[in-house]
Amino acid sequence: MKKTVKRVTTAIIATVMCMSATTAAFAASTTDTPVVDENNSNAEFQQQVEYSKSESEIVPAYTVTIPTTLTLAKESTALKYTLTLENDTAFVPSGKKVSVKIDSAGYPGTLNKLAVWDSRNLEEAEYVIYDSDAAANPTYFGIGDEVASWKGSNFGTVTRKAKVKNYYNIPAGNYKGVINYTISLEDDVQG
Repeated sequence: MKKTVKRVTTAIIATVMCMSATTAAFAASTTDTPVVDENNSNAEFQQQVEYSKSESEIVPAYTVTIPTTLTLAKESTALKYTLTLENDTAFVPSGKKVSVKIDSAGYPGTLNKLAVWDSRNLEEAEYVIYDSDAAANPTYFGIGDEVASWKGSNFGTVTRKAKVKNYYNIPAGNYKGVINYTISLEDDVQG
């Protein structure tokens, strides 16, 4: 009786193993992943290829950062303009540049000069924006001038300087004003 039970048990185990192998082989042929083994040494597989291009990839974008406040002092103050590429392949196209220009400056009622106003004492203080303290003949920038630009893969920070004119002749007070800029992607006429 023990032999019969062992034979029946062995037969059941063999049948289950055979069914499992058949199921595994059948499953391998319907799956998305090809399976090869000693009995099936070859398999075929077709991969689908897709591509999607977003609007942001078609039109590169650039971020220009300008500090919200410029605090003038006795000595020159650094005025920084920074260009950041939105992705590392968004170089400025050939023949183009990103340009920052001074559109207007001044204070309420007077937006045509680089100046700040002390409304309490009714005093004006003019200032200058220029390229460098180290230059023997610095380049001065006025309203309408381009103060910073970037082309190609040239990105990062452009530093200019700003200082009050005639510091010792300006009366004490709290002076305020604004600088309005235009930022544009435009043709680089100098190439």
